[in-house]
Parts: sequence; structure tokens; C-alpha cells
Amino acid sequence: MQNRLRFLREIVQAVATVVGADRLGVRFTPLFTTTDRDRVYIGFVEDDPHQTYIEAIKELGEAGIAYLFIAEADWDNAPDLPEAFRRDVRRTFSSQIILAARYTAQRGVRLVEAGHADLIAIGRPFIANPDLPKRIANGWPLSALDPATVDGGAEDGFTNYPEYSASGSNTAKAVSS
Repeated sequence: MQNRLRFLREIVQAVATVVGADRLGVRFTPLFTTTDRDRVYIGFVEDDPHQTYIEAIKELGEAGIAYLFIAEADWDNAPDLPEAFRRDVRRTFSSQIILAARYTAQRGVRLVEAGHADLIAIGRPFIANPDLPKRIANGWPLSALDPATVDGGAEDGFTNYPEYSASGSNTAKAVSS
């Protein structure tokens, strides 16, 4: 195991030497099970992913990095991270933990309140909802994201989503928050 973690350790040490560990974060995309969809780019399914990632996180804690960013599987029918893993990540890593997936405001709050995360990253909903914090705070519906406009093209999808209006004219394709 230690030999497998050597690359991570050496890279983190080298980058920390240049920018400082207090300005360094590391992103993991742990995958504990597979689904019927081929998602090789997310990561490898380890024989014992819990132990592998916890050992890697121990290395990061010892290096004193500023934060750990865990990007969870976020496709339809994606498996959730095991609760025991979330608990062990928090026990192992004392700096900031950021989680990202298809989080709703409610699920994100639950994970922060449970102590599993310090911050929740929300990406796609921000594209379709430029006023996302206001929508969450006021319980307003979220506009649906048009996936066809996400990865390139013109202004469609990045600059043409309107802010919330009580008339509802801009939230015809609302999704639950």
C-alpha cells in the first residue's frame, strides 16, 4: 500500500514546497461500486477502496494540505458513498472537506450538519440558476439545466438563464431543489 501511495506523497510534497501546503487541495473521485454504465474515467474500483482512500487521506493530513475535495459519482443511478467511509474521512482528515455530486440544498445541509463536510460544491445548478443562493434561501424552484448547452457552443446555457421571477415565466422546466 505504501508503495502505491508514494506517487501521491511525492507530488503533494513537491507542490507544497512551491505553493505551501496551506494553499494546496487534493481532489479524489472514489468509486466503490460499478453500475451498468461504463465510467472508467471516474476511477478504479479497488479491491478495498475504503482502506485505499483512507490511507491516502492520512498521507494528505500528515502533509498538512488545506482541503480535500471529494467528487462523488454524479450520473443517473450512481452509487452513494458508504456512510462508514464518510465518517472515517472526517475522523482521518482534520482540515476542510468539500463534497461534490448531484447535491440538493437539503442533502448538502444534512452532510454539513452531520460533520461529513465543511462545504458542498454545487456546479450544474449554478449554470441554470445564476441566482442559486437566493433561490435556495427563499425556497424558490430551480430552473432545469439544458445538458445540450453545457460543454461548449455559444452563449446558450451560460449567459441566458434568467434570474427567478415570481411570475414563473422563467422556471417552466423547474426541478426540485
